Amino acid sequence: MTRLLHTLFVGPIGRLPYWMLYPIADGLATLLWWTGYRKKVVLANLAGVFPEKSEAERTRIARDFFTHLAEVLVESLKHFRADRTDLAERFHHVNPEVLAPYADKAPGVLLSCGHYGNWERYAVTSGDALPLPFMGVYKRLSNAFYDDLIFRTRSQFGTELVEMKQVSAWMVEEQGRAKAVTLAVDQRPLDPNKAWWMEWMGRETAMHFGLEAFARKFDMPVVFFGLRKAEGKPRGHWEVHYDLITDTPKEWPKGALLKATYDRLEAQIRRDPAHWLWSHTRWKHARPDGVPLNHVEVPQDAASTGEPSPEPTAQ
Repeated sequence: MTRLLHTLFVGPIGRLPYWMLYPIADGLATLLWWTGYRKKVVLANLAGVFPEKSEAERTRIARDFFTHLAEVLVESLKHFRADRTDLAERFHHVNPEVLAPYADKAPGVLLSCGHYGNWERYAVTSGDALPLPFMGVYKRLSNAFYDDLIFRTRSQFGTELVEMKQVSAWMVEEQGRAKAVTLAVDQRPLDPNKAWWMEWMGRETAMHFGLEAFARKFDMPVVFFGLRKAEGKPRGHWEVHYDLITDTPKEWPKGALLKATYDRLEAQIRRDPAHWLWSHTRWKHARPDGVPLNHVEVPQDAASTGEPSPEPTAQ
């Protein structure tokens, strides 16, 4: 049944030109808003992060977020029959040369990011765009048809996908090979007692420590990549900017790599908040009694906000 529905409805929508897709996205955004899909979560997150904004301002951001979410969904349908030239034009990796020094140096480089912008399109395009092999983490879907389809779609231009539960073993097995490994840091840890806690976006926040643990264990440089809408371009055009955090992770204080990444992500969100994934329950857990709130200073020469310059370069 899933295959039939995809063939009759989902697939044909993905073959429509973009100028027809975006009105569909606008209609979908309106439907999501008025049916209340995760609206309470979105508005609660915005109220916690932007208490200084009026309710009307937060509602506008929420409406813009649902438009963005709908755009990501309909744009992802284009990936089933993707044209790599078209994708490269619409999703421009501005300065991938930041990663070039690590192309022949095992074990490669860690790419840190959040769920900001069109993260699906980043996964599809990076195998083509980067100067070294690119690995992305994925979580299996319960629907076998779409699990297989999305796996093949994300990997069609060279992206290597590793199932979430296998990442640690894969990193050990592949430590002799140069590659770029992407880790999104902004997912909520399941166990707040085992999380690393810091203040972020003005709130006590539980964080996964995996990025920092891998960087230290394998002595891997860390590069943050940030997305932003391409200025002066039509709807659906994005730019990716790469920003070296450090190539000496073992010399940094504990927690500083995470803080540097989260600082850059926060700068992105505060600049243009509608493009972050506000619909997940990021602050579901309160910090348990006895679990410390960590305060860490980022080395001064790496305290960039991640704001791209007209001609970005590695630090």
